[in-house]
Amino acid sequence: MSSPALETGVSTVVLENKGTSAVLALSKSNVARVVLLTFFVLFIHGYHPFSDDAGGIYVPGIEKMMNPHLFGPDASFILAHSRFSIFSRVFAEILTVLHIPLEVGLFVSYLFTSFAFLLGCLRLSQRIFRDVTLQWGSTLLAAALFTLPVAATALFIMDPDPTARSFSTPLSIFALVACMDRRWKQLAFWFLLTVAMHPLMAAHLACFLVIYAIVSMQRWRWLAVACTAGFVGCAIIYLVTIHTPVPDGYVQSLLMPEHGYLFLSRWHWYERIGIVMPLLLMLLAALRTRPGSPVFNLCITCIAVGSVATLCSVCFVHMDGSYFLVRIQLMRSLQVIYVVGVLLLGGFLAKYLGGQRAGLGALLLVLISGGMFFIQEQAYTTSAHIEWPFAAPKNPWEQAFVWIRLYTPQNAVFAADPDYYKSDTEDDQGFRTISERSILMDGLKDEGSVTIFPELGPEWKRGRNLELGLDHMSDEERLRKLKPVGVTWLLLGSHATTHFDCPYRNYVVFVCRLP
Repeated sequence: MSSPALETGVSTVVLENKGTSAVLALSKSNVARVVLLTFFVLFIHGYHPFSDDAGGIYVPGIEKMMNPHLFGPDASFILAHSRFSIFSRVFAEILTVLHIPLEVGLFVSYLFTSFAFLLGCLRLSQRIFRDVTLQWGSTLLAAALFTLPVAATALFIMDPDPTARSFSTPLSIFALVACMDRRWKQLAFWFLLTVAMHPLMAAHLACFLVIYAIVSMQRWRWLAVACTAGFVGCAIIYLVTIHTPVPDGYVQSLLMPEHGYLFLSRWHWYERIGIVMPLLLMLLAALRTRPGSPVFNLCITCIAVGSVATLCSVCFVHMDGSYFLVRIQLMRSLQVIYVVGVLLLGGFLAKYLGGQRAGLGALLLVLISGGMFFIQEQAYTTSAHIEWPFAAPKNPWEQAFVWIRLYTPQNAVFAADPDYYKSDTEDDQGFRTISERSILMDGLKDEGSVTIFPELGPEWKRGRNLELGLDHMSDEERLRKLKPVGVTWLLLGSHATTHFDCPYRNYVVFVCRLP
């Protein structure tokens, strides 16, 4: 082993792994650069703490833990995810003990997880490439493609909002780094943290790490056995569970148009390219690199994991069963593959666009970043690009939700058309998390919760049937259907007709009291 090299302000550790030396530099200057990249990510990709999964699932869980009196009637939808993750509980405990406002805590956690992701990308790229330029090329591309969609899985490489995945993704990268270093205690530590944060993503990570360990040892028969075992295991689950009865409403939730990502057969042809193209590029990279090198090992691992997941999805994940495998969401194993793919692509681009072509490389990075900025602007058309803590919301739906939080009783129960979130101006902003009020059934994320937790199916179906077409009902029908189930307030689109008292109105939504 070489002696550690000491420079001013820099500590460079040289590790040796079975004859292969890798220089792993984590200096103060590197950390400072990652901090700068963190703010680059913030300004390019934006920040939306109450939208999508954060607003529909994770932040309401934090609010429920901090105030158990919230969300009484719809607690089952809030607590379903919290049962299997420490995210909401630990987050709430930290905020309570340190007396930190929720919005500040969410913003700090977003910066922290973004920093952790970029640091993990840098550390992983240091295992892949010896050249420092290539390492930073990888990390820069990861920053630029921070919110890149992962094929049609309804995932991003990293979420533009604070979720359990915001923690599980960087933890997964650290676990992979430890696996490549063969530091098994560190691997166990990072993996167990990933399990605690997001068990489902940890299951996909476990498969990836096992395959990588086998590939790195060049045990090709073991690799064939492991891939076959994965396929056979899915076949057995399919045969055992295909006729298992499911609760009422569960199949209906699976067949909603928003859940096409659950079934490969419902993906569009251009979405399937998101599976094939990365694996083909990795096959090409593997053929052009030395067997046993980090690039070769990672590419073969990605090809094996991606191919088996795709084959199992084609064979065993159908709209007519088995629904157990639907809940596992096999194609979400692509997230780790995409992270690795972006880092490999960034390194290769840095190699071929370095030196005299550095200007071209910088231009390409600017174009990619500008494109991602534009995409985020189109995704959040009426919301601020960065929703700073305590800033007054620009989004009209958010404005209504804030009014509800301030001027309606805490035990108020709302009803809204289940498709309200499809409005061009809604931007997937979460009703519960902003208003801190219960809703009979929230179309934004409740049906997604049902796809993972079938026991919620009957409650979801009942609520959806009562709310369906709410904007077009007469006041008499609204009273007849909603009053007996405890609804006290309505959220109506501005095109709705009503004679109820509506103390809040804007150009997209009315907030009305149910008499």
